[in-house]
Parts: sequence; C-alpha cells; structure tokens
Amino acid sequence: MTQIEYYFSPVSPFTYLAGDRLEQLATELGVTIEYHPFDIGAVFAATGGVPVGQRSPQRQAYRLQELQRIQAKTGLPFQLHPAYFPVDGTAACQLILEAKAHGHPVARLVQACLRAVWAEDQNLADHAVLAQLLAQVQLPTTLLETLENARDALVSETEEAIARGVFGSPFYLVGDARFWGQDRLEDVRAHLLAQL
Repeated sequence: MTQIEYYFSPVSPFTYLAGDRLEQLATELGVTIEYHPFDIGAVFAATGGVPVGQRSPQRQAYRLQELQRIQAKTGLPFQLHPAYFPVDGTAACQLILEAKAHGHPVARLVQACLRAVWAEDQNLADHAVLAQLLAQVQLPTTLLETLENARDALVSETEEAIARGVFGSPFYLVGDARFWGQDRLEDVRAHLLAQL
C-alpha cells in the first residue's frame, strides 16, 4: 500500500494550520500515513534554518502575515502570539513516538498537541498538559512514565529526517518525492493520483 511519510514538529504553526487535511487525503485515496515527529531545532541547525527569534525583522513580519492569511483560509482557531511559544517540543515528540511504539494510533494525539500550543495557550513542555491531552484522545496516561524510552528514537527520527532531505515542518515524502509545507497537500494529492 502507498504510504505518506509525514515529518513534523508538534510545535510548528504551519503544521497546526494544515489541520486534518492530510488524514482526509489519506482516507480519500486509501493510503497510509507514517508519523515522524522530529526535533526542529536540530533539523534547522543541520539544514541552514534559523529559529524564529533569530530571523530578520522582515522575515518575522512576513511570517506573521502569512500565518494570518493561512488561518483565514482554514478557519481554524489560532493564537498568533501564543502564551507558550517558543516551547520545547521534546516531550511531545517522545510521547508520540512512545504511543506509536505501543501500537496506538497517533493522528488525534498529534492534532491535540498542535492545538494545545496554537489554539489553547497551553504549555506543551508541561507533563500535566500532556497527561490532559492523552486523556482527551483516550490514550493511556501511563505513556508519560516511559518517555525516556523514546529519547534515542527521537534522535534517530531527527537524523533520518535530515538524511532524507527534510528541512522544515510539515514535510511529506512519497517515495523520493518531497513536499514542504501545508500548502503543498494538493501537490501530494496529485502525485499520489498519478501513481494509483
């Protein structure tokens, strides 16, 4: 079965604004999604990216306008200046990887993490918040007890992302075809249709 390799950071506003369009696309076309959370700071450092606060004023201003434009198109609730951003996404990445390792579906957890930062002004680095998110999506809160088990897995996911040409979030791979950004989902769809 055809698979979309979905590389993402659970703290990225552009990933949040993709909403569940990837999941809808996969359902429509009968393809699967493999979720790959990664350390966006490490990816930026390896690929020439710059954290938001270190970008020029011009780039920062454009980013804010672009986020507002995308939000207006999607209609998703959105905090342009969330209370907890930038925020360390390590624990959320490890939690998603632990959920995967235990055979749990993670799509709803990924969405809940993104929504927590960009719509609900919650601190994604706070384990109490993560526990609430697990309960919300009906996954066992005991996953929080084994986060450290996913430390090496997160390093591996991040290294693999860099090796496969990923440099931002969201990033979609279908075989060797790469697509960067929530605004490339229609291109992903067209590519998949050409293969099916």
